[in-house]
Order: sequence, then C-alpha cells, then structure tokens
Amino acid sequence: MSYEIVITKKFKNDIKFYKKKFAHIEDDLDFIIEKLEQGEFIGTPLEDVDANNKTYKVRIANSDTKMGKSNGYRLVYYAVTDNLEIYLLTVYYKKDDKNIPSNNEIKRIIEQYCT
Repeated sequence: MSYEIVITKKFKNDIKFYKKKFAHIEDDLDFIIEKLEQGEFIGTPLEDVDANNKTYKVRIANSDTKMGKSNGYRLVYYAVTDNLEIYLLTVYYKKDDKNIPSNNEIKRIIEQYCT
C-alpha cells in the first residue's frame, strides 16, 4: 500500500529557509519520506495536538552538523489513512528555538491544509 506525500506550503518554506544553512537537508529527509510513502508511520504521535494520533514528530539526523538526531531536524506530519495521504506539515532544526512550532501552530497548519 503506497501513500501519497502531500507537501504543504509551510513545509516548502521551511525547506527553503533551512537549505541556506544546511545544504543536505533534502537528502537527510529522503529516507524518512520513503518510509512514509510505504505506509510506515514512524516517530512519536503528538497526542497533545491530535487525539486521534494522526500527527507525528520524527527525529532526523542533520548530516551537516554530524552530531546525530539530538542536534537534528524534527519533521511533523499528518496521516490521513482513509485517503492514503500523508501531509508534511513542517520541519525545523532542534537548536533553532524561534522556529519550533507550538502545538497550537501545528493545529492551525492541520486545519489549513488537511481538513
């Protein structure tokens, strides 16, 4: 069963922003996106955002910093199993405090793109 990956405008903007600083961000995300396409829901469900456990956060190593997942990215996605779609909501760099979305911000992104 293959899922369609839907890239939100927010996610595109995040990639564009971080690509200036981290040249390999897209390469770092490729493996995770391939897993999601295969229907493998990886990461931690964000229960405070979504009671139905459709929203996940995945830790991803940043190959430009060479310090592993703890100093890496966080990818937030939303799975719509009925339609076989996964929405890539946002990606942020763990050490970039000003760009870490709150639960309310994630909820707004879901409302904007997934409902």
